[in-house]
Amino acid sequence: MPTDHRCELARIKRFDQLVAYLRVKMGWPIEGDNFEDLTFDYTPDELGIDAASAAKIQEIKRLRPLAVNQPWSIFFVKFEPKRLPVVALRRILSRVVLKKRAVANSAERAAWDMTDLLFISNHGDDAERRITFAHFVQDDGCGDLPTLKVLGWDDDDTGLRLDHVASQLTTKLCWPDDVADVETWRTTWASAFTERNREVVTTAKHLAERLADLARRTRLKANAALAIESATGPLRTLMDAFKKALIHDLTDDGFADMYAQTIAYGLLSARISRPAGLTADNMADMVPVTNPFLKEMLESFLRLGGRRRSGAGWTGIDFDELGINEIVQLLREVNMEAVLRDFGDRNPDEDPVIHFYESFLKEYDAKKRMQRGVFYTPRPVVSYIVRSVHELLQTEFGLTDGLADTTTWGEMLTKHPGLKLPLLSDSPGETQTILPKEPFVQILDPATGTATFLVEVIEVIHATLTAKWKQQRLSEAQRIDAWNDYVPKHLLPRLHAYELMMAPYA
Repeated sequence: MPTDHRCELARIKRFDQLVAYLRVKMGWPIEGDNFEDLTFDYTPDELGIDAASAAKIQEIKRLRPLAVNQPWSIFFVKFEPKRLPVVALRRILSRVVLKKRAVANSAERAAWDMTDLLFISNHGDDAERRITFAHFVQDDGCGDLPTLKVLGWDDDDTGLRLDHVASQLTTKLCWPDDVADVETWRTTWASAFTERNREVVTTAKHLAERLADLARRTRLKANAALAIESATGPLRTLMDAFKKALIHDLTDDGFADMYAQTIAYGLLSARISRPAGLTADNMADMVPVTNPFLKEMLESFLRLGGRRRSGAGWTGIDFDELGINEIVQLLREVNMEAVLRDFGDRNPDEDPVIHFYESFLKEYDAKKRMQRGVFYTPRPVVSYIVRSVHELLQTEFGLTDGLADTTTWGEMLTKHPGLKLPLLSDSPGETQTILPKEPFVQILDPATGTATFLVEVIEVIHATLTAKWKQQRLSEAQRIDAWNDYVPKHLLPRLHAYELMMAPYA
């Protein structure tokens, strides 16, 4: 947009100045008596906002319809002179609509249809008062929850370039020439809040870049939300639940990072597994039952955050507020067949859900990738290492079944009298040892990542036992029964793995 228009908008600090701009520059036929006063109060507690980060509404006015069958209800909201973070603005405007609809009579309720509302807000410190246009958009990818699009705030929040704002206002939000063409009016104004069309993603690298960019935004927005939330806020409630259950020293940014990565990569996993039907509200349902950990975690994000349908509307974590709907939209629009084909050409015989994570983290946080050592070990290397250990157990320790062997420490002591039971601790004076009944062969992966080594270990053990049972002339049904008996008794108790980052679990 031209620089003079940017400066002109920047100078608007009061509603009378804005009304003059709308009348002169945008052709709105507004007169001084076209407004009616409304009342609205909220408490920071009901929005989960810390009182210090809240801003009271000084006045809210509705612009009376200026044309017959006008499809838009237009509201002017003036906040007290105080810095108002965008997450707080979103929550307040959402609550305005929900409360007003709840008390409106049947004739008035149509005026509060979310997708036909235009909020023009005046907010900020005295020295930096600003005007913000906001509109609720019903996106097919967002479930039942409309998305609040903000025009005129900042590029990081909306994805709309700031130098694009005035041109949107002066071209798309101008008063229509034909006010009788209601549908065109509705569509044209709504288009002012639509992001520019972007190139369809068709390669694995492009998807990693785009997904990482949106995940970084979600992390920033989660940090911003935590900064303004009270102890009972939905995101902080969820964070406290994770601190109690998983990571006791979890920091705000650590949680925001974990949340952003897990949501982004979890949605990618769901999208690859289930090609169609992905929305923000059904993401847990989209995860196959074969991935119970991810399914339960995503359900926890919904349940612990209080995201549920209530009589007053949606409460709890606002996916729009955190930018998750943008991730959903990306994954709905991506040409996943082309992406997977491109990935397969570069990584034949590899599972993209598992091994795409390294590419994602490289784009999302290259420093953390280095710190955590997130480097994918090629499958042939993994196979060589695991099979070498398997053979050494057979040749050097006399354990016929190698990694599958269930020999205990007590049995090894009988065979090798010189052996001693390991101590449970290396502290001075510690004498307690492991129990003789403990298995001699234990598998530990201290930085398991996407568990590539554990998968190979299981495959080697399964192949070893299958060959053994075939030599014993067990039928296929007997081999299945034997394996199902072996797994809970002798396999799972010997598998141990740790990972500091949450997304690889997904």
